[in-house]
Amino acid sequence: MDPGSKAKANHQLPVRPPTLAPVLEWPGLENSVSDNILTIQDEHEHISKIDKEIVATSGLSLHRSHSKRHMNECEETWESALASDAQCCIMNDDSCVRRGVHNSDEGWDPSNGSHYFSWDPFWNVLCNLCKIDQDDAQILICDQCHLGYHMYCVRPVIVNVPTCEWMCSRCSGDQDKGSSFYEIAKEVRDDLRTLSEFFGLQFEEMDKFVTINKYGLDMFSPTTHFSKRQAVLGQNKSKPTLKIGSLHFSRLSNRDWLLPLPLTNQDVYLSSLASIAASMKFCGMTSYAENLVYPVTGGVTEDMNDSSLENIEPLNQRNLDIFKDYKENLKRGAFPPIKIVYDENVGFTVEALTNLPRHTLILEYTGEVTTVERSGETSSDSLMILLNTGDPATSLIIDPTKTGNAARFLSGINNRSNFSRRKANVRTRRFSLDGKCRVALFTSRKVSSGDKLYYDYNAGIEGKTTVEWARGGFYDTSNFF
Repeated sequence: MDPGSKAKANHQLPVRPPTLAPVLEWPGLENSVSDNILTIQDEHEHISKIDKEIVATSGLSLHRSHSKRHMNECEETWESALASDAQCCIMNDDSCVRRGVHNSDEGWDPSNGSHYFSWDPFWNVLCNLCKIDQDDAQILICDQCHLGYHMYCVRPVIVNVPTCEWMCSRCSGDQDKGSSFYEIAKEVRDDLRTLSEFFGLQFEEMDKFVTINKYGLDMFSPTTHFSKRQAVLGQNKSKPTLKIGSLHFSRLSNRDWLLPLPLTNQDVYLSSLASIAASMKFCGMTSYAENLVYPVTGGVTEDMNDSSLENIEPLNQRNLDIFKDYKENLKRGAFPPIKIVYDENVGFTVEALTNLPRHTLILEYTGEVTTVERSGETSSDSLMILLNTGDPATSLIIDPTKTGNAARFLSGINNRSNFSRRKANVRTRRFSLDGKCRVALFTSRKVSSGDKLYYDYNAGIEGKTTVEWARGGFYDTSNFF
């Protein structure tokens, strides 16, 4: 080797000063450029054309000026994406960094250009079902396949954004939900002892319900002649109900609530209860409850449910007595004549198994009691206002995610459709009982056997602002069938 060449090789090169800013040559707004270089319309638009030598990822944006804000918005996404991408490499080893370049804690950035980039991996996500680029705020990203879906395009429609992991029907295997539900219903129906324990009943009360209460059920059967029934009821109408055996039965009245007449066929009765239990188990509910539940760790006590904090229209004493008799009947196994059906497009619906006269009590809305302030902690689409004090910290709602009854499965109407509004055949009524707020559901008109039960999720809050809707538990039902 030439000694002169060796001397040159051993000669130490001067240290370059740190690179303080990237050298980026941006095309002007008016300049026309070839297809092989970047075309930027303005500083907020994404790359539309890139040089063939550059490997760019969808969602990567370049900006004309230094902007810490761009990185702050998606910093976690940027770092996690780089760290998880096999084609990317973040070098924090000093031996890999050019001399004179600061080794950032965020990774190797020899040109200090990271703040001229922003990263949004979902900026171009379209709904995988409708393929329409709109309503980005209502697109859910599947946590497994990372495809996007409008909340109103999936079936059943999703009302609230899930607070936990969410997977599309393809990834979660929900295509077989219908068959799975009916498999659970059959399994529950075949195990009567477990079914009776689920509803908190004695085994004999369920297994022989129709036999035990045969006299009263036959007396109020539609096939029984009116004169025979009237002879038992008598002429005294001061009390709206009459107790026959262990059950209460209603006298006919156009003003009072009516007690639902229990099913008179034992097989249909058991299938009805099995559908309720199966739907609750299928949704992940852990227990059945016919009364409001105040969780120990929820921060809500029964004392907070003080009906005097809101001006609630009082319920007359006759209807209060009827409601108490209704609750007594439930303890004896006299459930309303309904069944729960699963549909892959609509979800769960509730059907009447017999004709229900107007003003028939169906259910009390039950579940865990929590505050409106904490409603964001649940993704339930079945929240019900219990007490509205005007303060989210003390206003109460019912959340049936973990416990409750069949009330959560009644369908809502589409508030923006007159046709859908006409389907409403159930109403809700908040009232005070022993100083505590309660919510009852009753038929607003005659319901025929086989009809589905519908009510207005947003009854009483029409005309309010979006903020008032949000505080009061408004549901966007515009995409309901």
